[in-house]
Amino acid sequence: MLKKIYSSFFLVLSLLAISAVFVSCEETNTGTTYFTGKIINPRNNFIVLKDHQGVHDTIRLNDDGSFFKKYESLPAGLYTFTHPNEYQSIYLAPGDSISMRLNTRAFDETLAFSGSHNKENNYLINLFTRLEIENPDLWNHYKNKSPKEFKSYIDSMRHVEHQRLDDFVEEHHLDDQFICHAQQVIDFAGWSKLERYAYAHYGKNNFLMSKFIPETFFSHRKDLDIDNPALLNNYAYRPYVNSLISHLAFKRTATELGSGKHVNRNDIKYHSNRLSVIDSLFTTATIKDNFAANNTRNFITSSRSSKDINTLLDQFLSITENESVKNQITDIAATYISLNPGNMIPDIAIHNINREQMSLSDRINKLSVLFFWSDNDREYAIKVHDQIRDLRKKYPEIDFVGINLDDSNTDQWKMANERYKFDHNQEFQIVNTSPVTHKLALRNRNRSMLIDDKMMIVDPSINIFHYQIETTLLGYINK
Repeated sequence: MLKKIYSSFFLVLSLLAISAVFVSCEETNTGTTYFTGKIINPRNNFIVLKDHQGVHDTIRLNDDGSFFKKYESLPAGLYTFTHPNEYQSIYLAPGDSISMRLNTRAFDETLAFSGSHNKENNYLINLFTRLEIENPDLWNHYKNKSPKEFKSYIDSMRHVEHQRLDDFVEEHHLDDQFICHAQQVIDFAGWSKLERYAYAHYGKNNFLMSKFIPETFFSHRKDLDIDNPALLNNYAYRPYVNSLISHLAFKRTATELGSGKHVNRNDIKYHSNRLSVIDSLFTTATIKDNFAANNTRNFITSSRSSKDINTLLDQFLSITENESVKNQITDIAATYISLNPGNMIPDIAIHNINREQMSLSDRINKLSVLFFWSDNDREYAIKVHDQIRDLRKKYPEIDFVGINLDDSNTDQWKMANERYKFDHNQEFQIVNTSPVTHKLALRNRNRSMLIDDKMMIVDPSINIFHYQIETTLLGYINK
C-alpha cells in the first residue's frame, strides 16, 4: 500500500495514476443533432469539431461564413470546436438543435449560442470569460500570500462558482451530464492555480523552498482521476494537467541541479523530466500520447540542437506504442533537424504577382528574412506586413521577402495584395503549397526565417515581433 508522502516525487505520481474518484460524465442517448452557426470574419473556410478521440468532423463554411451539420446518434458530452488559433468547448446531446455565432476579432467575447442547450453553452462561455478575467488580479494580489491563505482563497472562489452553478441548475432544467462537466471545469480551473502557486510565490531561484508547502495544499490530487480520455474536451482540463506537469518537472529538475536558478525550461533536461512525469501520470495511451507528443513537438520546434532533438525523440518513442504518432513526431524531428542553422533551405518554386515562375534562389541575393502568411488569417497578414514595413525602412541591408501560402490555383493571393496594397516587388507565392509546407515545417503558417545570400539558414524561426528584434537583426548584419 502506498504511503501518503507528498515529498516523494514518484509516490505522488503513483497516487495520481491510481486514484479514480472523479465521477464519469458519460451517458448514452439517441436522436438527431443539428449543429449550425455563423463565423464573422472567418480565418479560413471551415471549422473542426473534435471529440476526445481526435477530429470528429470538418465542417465547411458557406461564402457568408454560415454552416449547417446534421448528426445521427451523436454521443452526449463536451466537444471542442476550433478555428485557426482559437478553440472552445461546446456541449452537444442527441436531439439538440444548437446554433452558435461569433466574430473572430473578439472570439470568446462574441461567442453566443441559441437553440436547445443554449443555456448550458452560454453558461460555459461566461464561466470561461470570468475565469480568464480574474487571473491577472489573482496573481498580482494573492501570489505573495502564505500557502494557507492562498489555498483558502482558491477554495472560496471554487465555492462561489459551485454555488452559482447550483443556483443556475435550480433555475433551469439541465442534464446531469452537463452538471458533471461544469463542476469539473470549476474544479480544474481552481486546482490549476494551486499547481502554479509554488513558482509564482517562490520564484525560479527559490523554488525548492516550496518543500515547506503543507501536504494539505495538494489534497485534491488524492481524489483526482485525470487518466480519462473523455476529459480532453473539457477546456479547463489541459491547463490543469500542463500546470501539474510543469510543477512536478520543474521540482524534479531543480532538485537534480541543486537549485531552481539552474533550471532552463527550454533545455533537454527539463523537457526530458516532463516526459518522465507524463509517462508516470498516465496509463491510458490516448492521453499519454497526446501530452507526450505535444511536449516533444514543442521542444523540437524550438531547439537548435540536433543531438538534443534526437535524445528527446528516443525517449518519446520509448513511452508510446502508437505507430502513427511515432511516425508523425519522427517526421517533424527530421524536418526541423534539416532546417537547423547551417543547413541549406530547400530551393522552392515561387511566382510573382504576374504568375512568372522562378526558384527562391533566383530571388535571394543578400541576407533575407522570409515571412510566410495567408489571407485566411487576415489579422496576422496585416500585422506582419505592418511590422515588416517598419523594419524595411530601418534595415535596408536585409531583404524582407513575403511568401504567401494560399492556393496558387486561385486569385485569392492576388486579390489580397491589391486589397491591402502590399509591395508587389516584395511579394511572392509558393507554386505548390502542400509539400513545401511540410519541407519548411510551416505548421502554424505564421513563421519567419533568416537566410544568407547563399540560401544557408541563419535562423530558422526568427521572431520578428520580439521586443529585441532590432538588436537581433543588427547582430546578424554585423557578423
